[in-house]
Amino acid sequence: MDLEKQVMQKVSRRLVPLLMILYFVAYVDRINLGFAGLTMNKDLGLTPEVFGLGAAFFFVGYLILQVPGNLLIHKLGARRLTALMAFTWGLFAVGMAFVWNAPSFYAARFLLGAAESAFAPGMIFYISLWFPKQYRGRVLTFFILANPLAGVIGLPLSAFLMKLHGVADLAGWQWVFIGEGLPAILLAFVTVRALTDRPTDAGWLNDEERQWLVNAMEHDVAQRKSLGITRSHAKTHAVLLALCYFGIIMGLYGFGIWLPQIVKSFGASTFQTGFISAIPYAAAAVFMLYWGRRLDRVGDAGWHTAMACLIGCFGLIATAFTSSGVLAVAMLSIAAMGLFSALSTFWTTPTNLFAGSAAAACIGFIASMGHIGGFTGPYVMGVMLAATHSHALGLCGLASGLALAGVIIWRYRDESLGAIQKFTPASASHRR
Repeated sequence: MDLEKQVMQKVSRRLVPLLMILYFVAYVDRINLGFAGLTMNKDLGLTPEVFGLGAAFFFVGYLILQVPGNLLIHKLGARRLTALMAFTWGLFAVGMAFVWNAPSFYAARFLLGAAESAFAPGMIFYISLWFPKQYRGRVLTFFILANPLAGVIGLPLSAFLMKLHGVADLAGWQWVFIGEGLPAILLAFVTVRALTDRPTDAGWLNDEERQWLVNAMEHDVAQRKSLGITRSHAKTHAVLLALCYFGIIMGLYGFGIWLPQIVKSFGASTFQTGFISAIPYAAAAVFMLYWGRRLDRVGDAGWHTAMACLIGCFGLIATAFTSSGVLAVAMLSIAAMGLFSALSTFWTTPTNLFAGSAAAACIGFIASMGHIGGFTGPYVMGVMLAATHSHALGLCGLASGLALAGVIIWRYRDESLGAIQKFTPASASHRR
């Protein structure tokens, strides 16, 4: 086995499973509200607008602390900060079980979002420290694969936890939050022991392996810097990519939070809803693996992200205009395939474009500004449902955001990246 393959296998085995498990738990704690809401809304007297706004409040806390949190990961290291985040968001996820009215619901979602704020972008930046460009596409795919897997496993788990209704005088929806919040607290202790901040600290690699990885990542950073992206141009690209990410996240969380209620509206029972709602996530997981491998084989992250956005748009719009439950699940599956594949391939573009401290700042900015879409999607769905008593108009709204994302990311196809390099002042000065 050659040295490169040996090192990357070791790094992948050490880091990728833990990152996936952490993201799996984080995503379950974000979207389990959608299932808990099937009975929680009635118990607490929450209207669709209040539920949609409460779901969206997660992203208020998420926005406020995301950029500073991501910079702290760059400065202080991922191990301790990730462990602290997991412990804290686990506490707040469990705390969701004890909300009693709309204000306490808003506050709990805000605190959960604040606790998770730097996790996902921080881990994306962390991956860029350990995996050279030729490996990042597949690693990011596996990392983000945790999201649909959270639906595949988390929604049926929520259905079983709902069966605990009455145990210890707690409602079923309360057990959903408790049972799915505790794993994050336990993972905090695993993280502080298992995660390593940087390749130079990897005592689990021998000297030759560690030196190869350090050299490979230094070369990778130099390649990204050679694009000649100046500070002013980095800001422009960060804004465009944030707008693209806004559209993807608007669709993703509008879809994820409201999926159980869309499925239930076709006549499924609460328990059946947990299993039927897992089907689109299973389809998304399979398609993501194919799409990520295709990206690694063919290249061109911009093209792959744009096509995934198109697939997601079709699925959302088709769902809006179907009255058949079986056909709706099929169209929701297509929507999920597009949404999650757009998310996984999207992050290959900023991690290839920015380097060093600029990468931490720009990735944090893109993630935080993009997650305004996480506020917008669930809230728009709630408002439209209250106004029209149908999910159709809200689904079309999600599709419009995804279409915007596809148009923007088309600019970042591989052939267009050459033009981005060509017309930066730094590269122009170099040619002169």
